[in-house]
Amino acid sequence: MAKVTAWMIPTVSVIMANYNAADHVLAALKSVLAQSIPEVEILLADDASTDASITIARQIAAADPRLIILESDTNAGPAAVRNRALDVAKGEWVAIVDSDDIIHPQRFERMLSAARALQTEAIADDLTYLIDDTVHPNMTLLGDVRFVNPQTLTAQNFLSTTPRAPELGYLKPMFRADALNGLRYREDIRIGEDNDFYIRFLLNGGQMHLLPESYYLYRRHAQSLSHRMCPEDVQTMITVLDDTLIRYPNLSDDLKAAFAARRAALQTPLAFETLAQNIKAGRYVSATGDLIRKPALLGPLGRVAKDRFAWPLKKPAKQTGLTTNPSDWTAQDWSANQATRS
Repeated sequence: MAKVTAWMIPTVSVIMANYNAADHVLAALKSVLAQSIPEVEILLADDASTDASITIARQIAAADPRLIILESDTNAGPAAVRNRALDVAKGEWVAIVDSDDIIHPQRFERMLSAARALQTEAIADDLTYLIDDTVHPNMTLLGDVRFVNPQTLTAQNFLSTTPRAPELGYLKPMFRADALNGLRYREDIRIGEDNDFYIRFLLNGGQMHLLPESYYLYRRHAQSLSHRMCPEDVQTMITVLDDTLIRYPNLSDDLKAAFAARRAALQTPLAFETLAQNIKAGRYVSATGDLIRKPALLGPLGRVAKDRFAWPLKKPAKQTGLTTNPSDWTAQDWSANQATRS
């Protein structure tokens, strides 16, 4: 454990929302506390968990005062608990880390070095997928998108509807705290609150860069393949786009076109989630009507069915030298992992 003093001012405040993550929160917390930069604080913002995750966190906090637990008796969603943590964060930088993910021991050091060299206000890296406790270095958020030098991100990047373009809303950036200027998450959004937060940060004049490297293991659960949004979730995402256009009336024509394209692109998932809800509820006449009106929905419906049946049959990928224990990671291991992605 890093030596900690009572007067230590954190360089990085880590915002970690938690809800029933008992199976993974220990690894997540340890990976943050093991950072090569010891001046960190973790604000574990709990969302009224009913499992043992808070008990686990308390045991760690008793040994390391850098972990601060913000408990709640009411489940309010990740946006609300993140806002509570943002309100009390003391760090020069604010980093988002989820309670079931793992970060490389030098993530903050490397990203801060890059951010300062770029003189940027927010810095993000690629996400490497962690599935069934196996690291998959060739499966990342950016996928086939390859670049060598850090890239400047704009609101248009987060609105992109280009086929196979990565959904950048999944990124876990670090923000210079004073550049947020009081920005907070919309608490009425259950899905897509990150994407909205990043877009508004950029529309407010914030600067953000994306690194080609990945220092973040993003956990994908088997059950997530069968998770479905409801039509109300998608409609809320459309409403958020409309609200943003109202709030920022002086956008360029290109940005307005990007918002319009994103809004139009959400019409398909809205129709699909309506179809899925009808099938799940046994409303087969309505579901048939959905398919008659929009036969293109047969494609994604088939892919979802295939994924759900294929998942139990998939064999774990061969380990590549990286494990989910941060203490096992070395600079050589991580360099090798990056080389497989080039």
